[in-house]
Amino acid sequence: MAEFNIKVSHTTSGKEITLAVEPEFTVQSVLDALVDSLQLKDRFVLAKASDNKILSPDMLLKDAGVVEGETLLLMPDPTGGYLRSPRTPNAATPKLDK
Repeated sequence: MAEFNIKVSHTTSGKEITLAVEPEFTVQSVLDALVDSLQLKDRFVLAKASDNKILSPDMLLKDAGVVEGETLLLMPDPTGGYLRSPRTPNAATPKLDK
């Protein structure tokens, strides 16, 4: 699978993060990496910046239409959504560029 970079804009802090991801990653795996890296305590969701549509945590990035150079918005869940899922051993995880 071809790795590509996306940007994530943290809407509450204004911080922008670059992630190396693969099309087969789930939205949840991206959320997990961001929560770990940014040490977030609240519930968060990801939305495509192009249309502000909240992405389902179970969706694969390729199915959500996330492509090279895409910007996603990391925002507090208006419905209290993000709940950290248990990690599967050997699960693929996005790489954060710091």
